[in-house]
Amino acid sequence: MDNLRTKIILSTIKVFNRKGLKLTMDDVAEQMGISKKTIYKCFESKEEIFSQIVDYVFDGIKKREQEILDEEGLTLEERTRKLLSAFPESFSTIDFSKLGDLKDKYPKIYKKMNRRLESGWEPTIELLEKGKEEGIYRKDADLTIFKIMMDASIASFFEGDALKKSKIKYVDALNQIVEILLEGIKA
Repeated sequence: MDNLRTKIILSTIKVFNRKGLKLTMDDVAEQMGISKKTIYKCFESKEEIFSQIVDYVFDGIKKREQEILDEEGLTLEERTRKLLSAFPESFSTIDFSKLGDLKDKYPKIYKKMNRRLESGWEPTIELLEKGKEEGIYRKDADLTIFKIMMDASIASFFEGDALKKSKIKYVDALNQIVEILLEGIKA
C-alpha cells in the first residue's frame, strides 16, 4: 500500500505541474492508468494527497540535509552552503511557482508547508555559529535575522509569480538566495 501511495503522490506531482490545483482525481487516475476508486482506497481526498505531498517533499529535503551533514571531506563553508540549498534532484521537476494557490484553496496545507519551512533549522544554525567562531562569518551577524530573511525569501517564491515571470527554476533561485545571504555575513 505504501508503494502505491508513493506512486499516487508522484503522479499527482506530475499532474500538478501541468494543471496546478485544478487537477482532479480523474487526472491522476488517468496519469497512472488506474481507477479513481483505487486512489480513494489510499487517500480520502485531494486535500489529503496535497498534505502528503508537503510531507513527502520536506521529508526528502530533511533526508538530503542529513546526507550533507554526514558527507565527509567538506569544509564548514561548503557544508553550510550545501545545507542551506539542500534540495533533492528528484524534486527539480516540481513547479513550486504554483504553490501560492494553496494559501486560498487549502489554507491548512499552506500553514503546514510554512511550519515545515520554519522548522528544523538547528543543524544549520549550529554550522553558522561554528562559522562565526572560526571567523568565516561575521561575529556580529544576527542569525535570527538571517533565518527570517531565508524563510521570507523562500515563502515569497510560493506566494508570488516572480519565478514564473523570470523563468527561473526554484532550485536556481534558492541557490542565488543562499549565495547572497552567505556573502552578506562573510567575515
